[in-house]
Amino acid sequence: MISKKAVEFRIRAFFKKFAIFLSVLIFFSLLSSTIPAILGHKNAGLIFADPLTEQEDNISKLDDNEINISSEAAVIMDYDTGKILWEKNYNKKLYPASTTKMLTAIVAIENIKDLNEIFTISKNAAGRNNSFFTFKKGDKISLLDLLKAALISSHNNATIALAEYVSGNENDFVKLMNAKASEIGAYDTFYQNTNGLDSNFPDHKTTAKDLAVIASYCMKNDLFSKIVSTKEDFITINDKKVEISNTNVLLFFDYIKGIKTGFTDNAGYCIVLYSDWNGLNLISVVLNSTQGQREADVLKLINWANDNYKHIKIIDSAKVYKTVKISTNSEVSTMINNIFIDLYPQSDFTTLLKISDKVIFKDNINNINKDIKLPIQKNQNLGSLVINVNNKEVSEIKLVSRDSVEVPYIYQNLSDKKVIESKNILFSLIAFYFLIFITIIIKNLIFKGKSY
Repeated sequence: MISKKAVEFRIRAFFKKFAIFLSVLIFFSLLSSTIPAILGHKNAGLIFADPLTEQEDNISKLDDNEINISSEAAVIMDYDTGKILWEKNYNKKLYPASTTKMLTAIVAIENIKDLNEIFTISKNAAGRNNSFFTFKKGDKISLLDLLKAALISSHNNATIALAEYVSGNENDFVKLMNAKASEIGAYDTFYQNTNGLDSNFPDHKTTAKDLAVIASYCMKNDLFSKIVSTKEDFITINDKKVEISNTNVLLFFDYIKGIKTGFTDNAGYCIVLYSDWNGLNLISVVLNSTQGQREADVLKLINWANDNYKHIKIIDSAKVYKTVKISTNSEVSTMINNIFIDLYPQSDFTTLLKISDKVIFKDNINNINKDIKLPIQKNQNLGSLVINVNNKEVSEIKLVSRDSVEVPYIYQNLSDKKVIESKNILFSLIAFYFLIFITIIIKNLIFKGKSY
């Protein structure tokens, strides 16, 4: 028989081991119930990251030679930003010749509701008027074909016909043109007619800079940009098709998308081009050049710009800009001390820079919300950053969260029912394990007692 002291010793040893086991069991039970609630929650933004504070780009240098062109005035403007990249006498008032028709066309487009309407040519709009083909009084032609004739084959009487349709006469239409020029920022432009013929109009002048501004405005219109990029087309006069060809021979280069040529004795050879080459969108203007040299001059401008400028992305909205700590209430702070959320720029920022320059980019955090709290909504504005290029502020971009982040389950207020259910489950587990161990120890005692 086993002694009474031996039984008491074994019982005490059992309860000591059971107490240790029970403590471990309770710990892991609690851990298993809380970790999934936190890690399993939708909190994709809660990660660690190092903030981006400064970047420096030492761009390879190319020769920046002066552009040797014969034209009296010229300008290269970046279409996307309006930035002037190079100029020669760009504010000098000169005759524009048929580049005038850009403004004529855009005013007509913005004032005509139905371009398919048929117009009857008046006596005033008839005749050759230095045009490729004549209009006769009474000819029937659509307003759209008048636009094509004006912009593609540079038909001078087509602009008069458009003016008469919109305003009743050319003089009143020209008033609309000058008002539009001022509205869009071409302040040194004054037109006296719709087609650019200047023998009897000595004050019909503009500047290379203004023509770039006008061209940029016009190219934002889909119909205008489609017509000026057309090499060849047909128009219909009195149910008879007439083939027309673009006066701009440079359209045969794939990267040239328009816009307008011009020539008079007073204006010389003029051209306004839109080019799209290697992602660089340019408006180039040449005024008062010579025959054959006009095209060479404007191509020099385009080649120079593409050799010396490129777009550089400074801010990428797909990348984390900064990670900040979220403010939490005292109850949460006692459980988790380090909760962070990623901030993203709301948009990309790309700027046009000269390749030969050494450029310093600085993106400084400005006005970050210092009291960010859960929950956080998707694309919620949480601050902003200021972008400096070579110590000059160029833009400010909002910082936002990319995902909505709810309060983790462990921090949420549980209903009384859920609290009771959780406690019942925990006590049931403890009771179950306790009964198993009591059964095991009693069984061991009984069998060991028989062995004596």
